[in-house]
Amino acid sequence: MSHSHSHAPGENHSHSHGPQPPPQQQQRPMPAPPDPAIQALIDAQYVPVDLKVDGSIVRCGPHNAVVCKECNLDFLRLTQLATILTQNPNIIVPPPSSVNMVNKNLSTMVNKIKEEGNSNFKAGQFDQAVIRYTVAANGAQSRAPWEPNGVLREEVSTILANRSASFAGCHDYISALADAEAVVEMRRNWPKAYLRKAKALRGLVQLDEALDALAIGLSFESENKELLEFKADIEKFQKTLDETKNVKAISS
Repeated sequence: MSHSHSHAPGENHSHSHGPQPPPQQQQRPMPAPPDPAIQALIDAQYVPVDLKVDGSIVRCGPHNAVVCKECNLDFLRLTQLATILTQNPNIIVPPPSSVNMVNKNLSTMVNKIKEEGNSNFKAGQFDQAVIRYTVAANGAQSRAPWEPNGVLREEVSTILANRSASFAGCHDYISALADAEAVVEMRRNWPKAYLRKAKALRGLVQLDEALDALAIGLSFESENKELLEFKADIEKFQKTLDETKNVKAISS
């Protein structure tokens, strides 16, 4: 319905108050078809992979393995990335140019907690030191997969070496040995890793194995004072044990 009326003194015009047609929705532009040459190249290089996806875990289909040597497939880093993104939906994935970035805030936090563990250890509070080192290790292991592996390896190996010493202080030599073994795997040429392993083995009275660990450490650093001193201590202790056994054998 149309009519005329006044909107202001001396101003008249006509318009309609009837039902208006709905505004037309703007149509999305159709995506351009793929370049035939590029599509042909993709098709030629495409190799189907039989895999299983369970949440954020990707496994080889035939063998149900994240890392499958038989099929020459490795979904470990893909699974790690998927797990991180699933557990942290608001995480911002950096662009490729940021691949070598290090999360400095995380580094600061990890170092702070590790230093708290160091303070506990120096005070003889070994159980508390274990707790702080565990928190620090968990923090370090939460690094994104795109951060340099060397940063994670150095952080975690140092923390676990300290935690191994703390477990030994608690007389939990099995846990001390487990941490030391993990450190050896991460940093095979680090003498302190073998010192921690030897001390755990000494606590378990596995003296020959402890001397073997020290020998490997000394092969990397032959003049290492800590290794040499601990080697002398074990040899002295071993000699005492042998003498005691001989006395008992004679007396019996």
